This record gives sequence, structure tokens and C-alpha cells, in this order.
Amino acid sequence: MESKSSEAAQLAADSPSAPILIHEKSLGDKIGRGSDARDIFDQQLLWLGSQCVLYLHALFQTARIHDQANAALNQSTESLLTILKTLAQDQPVAIRFHGGFLFLGEMHLKMSAKQITVFSKFMDSLSAWKIGAILFHQSIGSTDLREFAHLFVSLDPHTSSLEDFRKTMVERGVRSIELEELQSVGGGARTQIKALAKNYYVQGASAAQELDQTLREGRTISFKQAKRAIQNIVDLMQNDESILLGLTTLRCHDEYTHNHSVNVSILSIALANRAGYPKADLSELGLAALFHDVGKSCIPLQVLNKPGEFSDEEWQLMRSHPIEGVLTMIALRGISNVSGRLAAASFEHHMNCNLSGYPKLSVPWNQSLTARVVTIADCYDAMTSSRVYRRQPMPPEKVLKIMLSKSGEAFDPVLLKLFINCVGIVPIGSLVLLDSHELAVVIRTNQTGSGDRPWVKLISDVQGDAIDGPEVNLADLDDQGRYRLSIQRLVDHTEYGINPSQFFV
Repeated sequence: MESKSSEAAQLAADSPSAPILIHEKSLGDKIGRGSDARDIFDQQLLWLGSQCVLYLHALFQTARIHDQANAALNQSTESLLTILKTLAQDQPVAIRFHGGFLFLGEMHLKMSAKQITVFSKFMDSLSAWKIGAILFHQSIGSTDLREFAHLFVSLDPHTSSLEDFRKTMVERGVRSIELEELQSVGGGARTQIKALAKNYYVQGASAAQELDQTLREGRTISFKQAKRAIQNIVDLMQNDESILLGLTTLRCHDEYTHNHSVNVSILSIALANRAGYPKADLSELGLAALFHDVGKSCIPLQVLNKPGEFSDEEWQLMRSHPIEGVLTMIALRGISNVSGRLAAASFEHHMNCNLSGYPKLSVPWNQSLTARVVTIADCYDAMTSSRVYRRQPMPPEKVLKIMLSKSGEAFDPVLLKLFINCVGIVPIGSLVLLDSHELAVVIRTNQTGSGDRPWVKLISDVQGDAIDGPEVNLADLDDQGRYRLSIQRLVDHTEYGINPSQFFV
């Protein structure tokens, strides 16, 4: 029982260490946006925020089986207190829960595959109490943390309200911790679809991570979790394509391999859906796309995650992964259990449409339709993502221009045109300046208007101040039959230090 209660604490203890921040009142503001120093500073904050969640959850779990004075609470309490004191400035440290995600203040806390279970349980606990934020003031101490954890697990959210919880905290003298009520994110059915999409995305990334780890450890693999995640994605794709495509902007170089796998799967399903694939075939294609890079499990992590240029020997190793992928599948599942699409996606996704890529073959060969679809999705996501060796991703519109220049060579020209219609001439996730001088992010393509008039979300006013603006259809006309708003130009979001993914969560 006690070992189970320390699950989150063990995760925190196993996490990579990060330098302790030296705080100054507005240190973050003094570091320029987009600079390496600011990026390192933000990564440290996010690391500390994740540790805060892990130790807080561990404290709750331990408090379920021990009273607040028990020594079993010492490790989680003291570790959490150290983190809170490190983060504390002139404002309370706020762990926020909104739209199915956790935030440190306004910064989205990304969870690793190992942290998914703990984060989910923690969010479920907050949801049960209808807590939207926990605020820790500078005066926080060990006694307050212990008493708060005891009340959190001993009171019943089904029979007590959040207001009852607050009153009891005051009665017990806990004044350094504040609880804010969970706010509805609005949007009705579309909001529910967004929440489902996020869950399915995480399930897909988790399945990719689990398969990679299983292969590296030489254990028997199972596609059960992955098949369920892909089937859910296919079902949702036919309900609202744009929400899932928006989630492919959730790119993080630290989790690139697994995020990339699920992004390629979503993009491939969307493209194949446009190409008229039957629903059953979409699921099989999605699974094949999810595991198109399975051969990389044979490549040492120090090579796979190398931040610098590859040597000739390392390039040769990297280019062996398509063949290794097929051989690995056959060895583990048997040749009769490896579908044609699974084998094709792994073996052919770097071949190119005109066979100018790799692996090179000495026999006549035609790249399969599955591989042609996956090749386009793989290239687009890889080039628009940040990597360990390229911190700043390329803007989507520039990537599409590069891909168009290779139409008929690297990419099937018909499928590439369908793909551009799918992600948009002005791709989802692009940052644009409107003729009203407002900044906006493209959130979905427009099925009724022209391709260069997507739906956008306004993120700044005419003065350039950040706002949480409405979603606007750029195909809308005014009373004179003229477009109400138009795109003046595309903007490189890296220059503004803006991460488009924040507007899809």
C-alpha cells in the first residue's frame, strides 16, 4: 500500500535534474523572447511545475493512509515545500487546471509518457472538487501543506462543496493556500470533442512510447492500446477534422519521437480520408503510420537524440531504420501477422515517389499508396517540428512551398494537392497579420469559402496587446459584399516567441 502511494514521488525522484533557479523579481521579463536564455529559463520553470504536481499528488496519496503528523509525509512535504519556495516571487505559485490541461501560472505543463497516469489522476481529483487552481502563497509552511493534504483526501467532494472545503481550511488555520473554482471552458459540443481529441492524442503518443520501450527491452509487443487509440481518432476525424489537425501543432522537441508518430498518424488519416479510404482502411493506415518509425528502436538513443551533425557512420545507421523496422516486426510478430500497410509504411516512407530516397533497391519497385500518404505526412510534421538539433521549427507555409517544389519527385502530386487542401493553403497553426492590424492564428480550414480564407482566432488587438479573442471566419462578407477581414501577410511565429499550440488547448 505504501509503495503505491509513493508512485508520484518516485517519478519525481527519477526525473532528470534541473538547475535550481535564481529568482529576481522580474527575471523572466528581463530575458528576451525567443532567446536561448529565455528558452532555458522557461524550461526550468516547466520542469519545476511538473515536479510540483508530482509531489503534490504523492502527498495526497500518502495522506490517504497516514495522518498529517506521520513521518511518511516528510519526503513529499519537504520536497514540495522546496519547490514552492524556489518558485515563489511576489505572487502566489499557481497550479491551474483548465480545458483538460495543467498549467504553472499561464505556462502549459507538458507531461511525459511516464507521467501521464499521475497527471491524469491528479486532474481527476481537481475535477471532482471543481478546483480550477491551487494558489500557494509565500508564507506556505510544512504544517499548512500537511493539513491541506489531509482535508483534500478526508473530505468527500460528493457530499461537500468547494465552499465547505474552503471554510474547513480556514477553521484549521490553513491561510497560505487558496482554492479557485473550476471555470467552464464553454463551447458546448465542440468543447467536448476537443477534450476527447486531447485524450486520444495522449493515448496514441503513449502507445508509441510503450512500443518503443518494449522493443528496446526485447519484450513481446501488443497493438491493443494502439488500435483502440487509432480507432477513436478515426471516429473523431469523421466528426471534426480540424480539431485533430490542430492538435498536431502540439510539438515538443523533448518528446519529438512519440509526438511525431501520433502527428504522422493523424495527418495520414486526414489525407487518406480526403482520398476516399473506407473507414476500416483508415484505421489500418493510421496504425501503420503510428509505427512507421518502429525501426528507430534499433538505433542507440545517443545517436537518435544527438544534437549535432551526424557522422557518415551515424547517417548510415539512421538510414537503416526502414529495413530494421520490417525485420523487427517479422521477428516479433511473425510474417503472417505483419499487414502489408504496416510493412509498407515502415519500409518505404523514405523511398520517395520516384525512388530517389532510401533504401535503394536493385529490383523494380513501385512505392505503395500507403507509403505515399505516410511520406507526405512524415515530411510535413518533421519539418514543422522543433528537434534536438533545431530548436525553432519552420513555419508551415514555408514547408508547403518546399514540398510543392518536389512534387512528382519526392511526393505524389495528386496526394500532395489533397494534403494542401486538408491542412489549408494558409496552414492550420500559421500566425497571420490581418488588414485590421490584429494578429491571429489559423485554427481550421474553411470548407465553404476559398482556400486562402480560413477560420482564425484573434490573439492581439490593433495596438498589439495580447487578447483571448473570438474565432473569425475570413470568408464572411459585410453589408457591401466585401470581406470583413483579410490576411495582410504571414508572420514567422518564432520572431514573436509565440507557440501556436497554446491556442488549440
